[in-house]
Amino acid sequence: MENLILNRYRPLGEAGRGGYGVVQVAWDTRIQRRVAIKMLHWDPSAVGACEGPSAARGPYAVQASGAAYDARQAPRDIPGLAEARTAALLSGDHIVGVYDFEVDYRNATAYLIMEYVDGITLTDLMREFAGPLPLNIATCVFDAVADALAKAHANQVLHLDIKPDNVLINRQGQVKVSDFGLAQLSCEAGYGQAAGGTIGYMPLEQMRLEAPDTRTDEWALAALTYEMLTGDNPFVAETLHEAETAIEEAELVIPSVVRDDVDEEADEAIFGALAIERDYRFDSVALFADALMPHLGDARRGMRELAVLVGEACDDAEEEDATEPMPRYVRNRVSLMDRLGERAQAVLFRLWAAAACGFVAFEAATNIPALYTVAGRETPAFWGMLLVCIAAAGALPAAGAAVAIVALAAALFASGAYALGAVFLIAGGAWWAFFGRRGHAQAVTGVTGVALGAFGLGPLAPLLAGYFLRVPGAAATAAFSALTAFVLACSGSMSLTGWNVFVNGQFSNHMGANALVLLGDPSMWVQAVSWVASASALALLCARGSKPWAVAGAVVAAALMLLGDIMGSAVAAGVAGGAAAGVAIDWADIVPALIAPAIVIAAALAVGVPLRPEPRGGDDWDEGGWAERDAGAGRGRRGARRPRRRR
Repeated sequence: MENLILNRYRPLGEAGRGGYGVVQVAWDTRIQRRVAIKMLHWDPSAVGACEGPSAARGPYAVQASGAAYDARQAPRDIPGLAEARTAALLSGDHIVGVYDFEVDYRNATAYLIMEYVDGITLTDLMREFAGPLPLNIATCVFDAVADALAKAHANQVLHLDIKPDNVLINRQGQVKVSDFGLAQLSCEAGYGQAAGGTIGYMPLEQMRLEAPDTRTDEWALAALTYEMLTGDNPFVAETLHEAETAIEEAELVIPSVVRDDVDEEADEAIFGALAIERDYRFDSVALFADALMPHLGDARRGMRELAVLVGEACDDAEEEDATEPMPRYVRNRVSLMDRLGERAQAVLFRLWAAAACGFVAFEAATNIPALYTVAGRETPAFWGMLLVCIAAAGALPAAGAAVAIVALAAALFASGAYALGAVFLIAGGAWWAFFGRRGHAQAVTGVTGVALGAFGLGPLAPLLAGYFLRVPGAAATAAFSALTAFVLACSGSMSLTGWNVFVNGQFSNHMGANALVLLGDPSMWVQAVSWVASASALALLCARGSKPWAVAGAVVAAALMLLGDIMGSAVAAGVAGGAAAGVAIDWADIVPALIAPAIVIAAALAVGVPLRPEPRGGDDWDEGGWAERDAGAGRGRRGARRPRRRR
């Protein structure tokens, strides 16, 4: 005879063991659906020994009723059963649905039959990032958990164990909270501490077994949010005593200091909800959310980013190892760059910016006669200009990009190419104001084209923009890269593909005349348009976040570039001598147009596709990118601390 749970559910496998007992994945033989069953077994001899929060009388203490409990079925009242039954009635978009709640008094076991969430936990997600979560993702999780708590509190139900393990994310990117109302029952079952709570996510009143209220869950949500934004939970400890000390003496890192996309107003809201004395916290979770949400990211974009990460992780769930902390598909969707963490990313972008801007500054300085002595040797001003640009880029890539643009424009003016210098300065200033200053990636990709073009790899510049940026930023940066390539091509190469620093490194007053010739070449215009189209297409497909889409985007970009080169040659041939003139393929343009996408494909396969933060506007030069705020540059993870919080 088939061994069914409660004569109805066929076991499929154990999903895990945690603070609330055993979680069993099962098949509902009546309704024909997969469910998750939490099984809690309590010791009848120890019932009532847990003096938990739900034992305290107050507006959130639920009384057992005849409908919820039949005294004739058990020798004594089981604390927590009434709360669990009441919580089972909760419903909401961000609450794990409960289908049934059964109690086997003979075997002293409670069964909570819930919807099966095809996805991962927030613990899995944070483990993969090994640091702060992207702002949009953290915003999506916070918004969902706050909404779930607000609905529960409106129905007189407290959670009392908000933690990453109890936050689930399905493959559509939807966030749901589980285990409402199980805190007291889990304590009776012998799981967890302090009435079912978890150290690191419990305020002092819960650890001291004082009567809880909505602000108890608010503190836990604030601790969870702080961990998502900073990558650290300073309240985790081995014992309750150590946890109390950690809360009372914690000197917290300020989130707005360790990351560039969080405002100081967000700090105030989080620290307000983390107040030691609950009277200093917000009166409700809804008020806490109202204070914090305007200063976070875009929850809808976060949901889409979560869908990319979780994606199709459970399409073949039967083939995955149930004990594996993160499905393989999801691990493959988290790029190596995102796993490095924000600080490591910022260091890499700063090094890249210092090299790219330093190259621009060196080329500019060699074309400014005032920086040389009469004998032709470099003056201290020459090296000073070079060091200023490198230092600015290393400290803040957006500042380095601005200095590089001004330096190159100055070199054009000094060489007598006044019109080119003016156009480049105006266009570069507009690009920097609207895009270049908004992130490390934006700034770096915009100025890298100078160095790439020097060695014949100009087409790689727009593709780097498409690989790292969203579509608007990628298109604008590709257009600026095309303009930069045009200006440098006027030095002698007359090609956007490259300007050959060894042959054409010295600017001259002939650049103006060359510009007029190049402007009359239709192939140049077609090639420039193909750069913008290629960057946009690559950015659009890379936004899906997976390696296959990135490879597909690079292939599409290569096709557009090749089409642009061929069409440009055809148009030029037609203008020159009609159809009879024929089309001459310029392999000097074709080969780099093939090499550049190949480099992007190799990068995508090797490190994956970085998540794209959404620029939020404002006046910060590095806002919206992968960078950390400049005020925290050079400090350790705890380099800036908030004074001890009010009691």
